[in-house]
Amino acid sequence: MDEAISLPSGDSRDVALHEARKAAKRLRYAIEAVEPAVGKPATRLRQQLAAVQDLLGEHHDTVIARPVLRELAINAHLDGGNGFTYGILYATETVRAREIEHALPRAWNRLRTPKNTAWLTS
Repeated sequence: MDEAISLPSGDSRDVALHEARKAAKRLRYAIEAVEPAVGKPATRLRQQLAAVQDLLGEHHDTVIARPVLRELAINAHLDGGNGFTYGILYATETVRAREIEHALPRAWNRLRTPKNTAWLTS
């Protein structure tokens, strides 16, 4: 996640964030397996991880949606229609991706606090 967050916006960052999402999902499953034995600390970390995972999922949705919207706009134009609405939707998805990218470092840092992670090393 640290590497993904440090990358500039673009394809490399999108791929790195998707890989972080998959890793977060694996970690969440592992935490769920030990949660009954560990209790509240594991629950707290799982909840924070779910919040990060939700953001990463929303980001990935924008990554998938934008090329589809672009293609729809092109096809509308080629068919004699107006692709403006698709352009607006594309812009909305782009803004949403940037908002998520802006929110991720805070959510990631909140997850990594000693309060959430101390039980992992004890």
